[in-house]
Amino acid sequence: MLEIIPDLPDHVVGLKATGKVEADDYRSVLMPAVEERLREHPRVRLLYLLGDGFEGFTRGAAWEDAKVGMRHFTHFERVAVVTDDDMIEGLVKAFGFALPGEVRLYDTEEYEEARRWISEPPSPGKLDFEFIADRRVLVLEPNDELEVGDFARIAAEIDPVIEEAGGLAGIMIVAPRFPGWDDFSAFTTHLKFVRQHHEKVRRVAVVTEDRFLSALPRIASRFVDADVRHFPVAERDAALLWVGED
Repeated sequence: MLEIIPDLPDHVVGLKATGKVEADDYRSVLMPAVEERLREHPRVRLLYLLGDGFEGFTRGAAWEDAKVGMRHFTHFERVAVVTDDDMIEGLVKAFGFALPGEVRLYDTEEYEEARRWISEPPSPGKLDFEFIADRRVLVLEPNDELEVGDFARIAAEIDPVIEEAGGLAGIMIVAPRFPGWDDFSAFTTHLKFVRQHHEKVRRVAVVTEDRFLSALPRIASRFVDADVRHFPVAERDAALLWVGED
């Protein structure tokens, strides 16, 4: 059976497995807990304790476990698996790398360490942004690999503005080099953010010396409605004037 581990942060689902874990445990315990938290958080964390009383999974439970992974592939920010079972450890080591989020394996004697890690506050992010209200321009300045939380913070800032004004005059991206993404989930979240917002932005100025980002206007013109232009870093002021023009 599966039991919910209490007294964890709201974005963390904690599970303790005892005896034989069956398919119904996933349907009645795990899935409702994950779905409930996803209504409040874009990503959740999972603490999975398979201690001394754990006897294994039924075949149906293994299939339900796979379905949870497929359905919420990009929704798990961190997963901590606590077990002394050699087979479970082998599976986590073999397939854990494929998950977009971070996966760590702990022995049962390291349970408190796993609990501390899964409960750590989320990263403050690596993307600085400023909304210039009188121009209705959003300025983005990444200073390291982009994270999932970056896009949630931006959306919380600009979505109310978009709803009230009907859109933004423009977005200016200032990045001397292309920073990349922290993980696959950050990449897919970035794509989702662009898909949800590009029709609400009139112009995008890309201020960079990076070759990849310099080519972005040509690439983006096929996928977004906004007018996208490249500016050298030395022309940042000119880019801001252009992107905020009436």
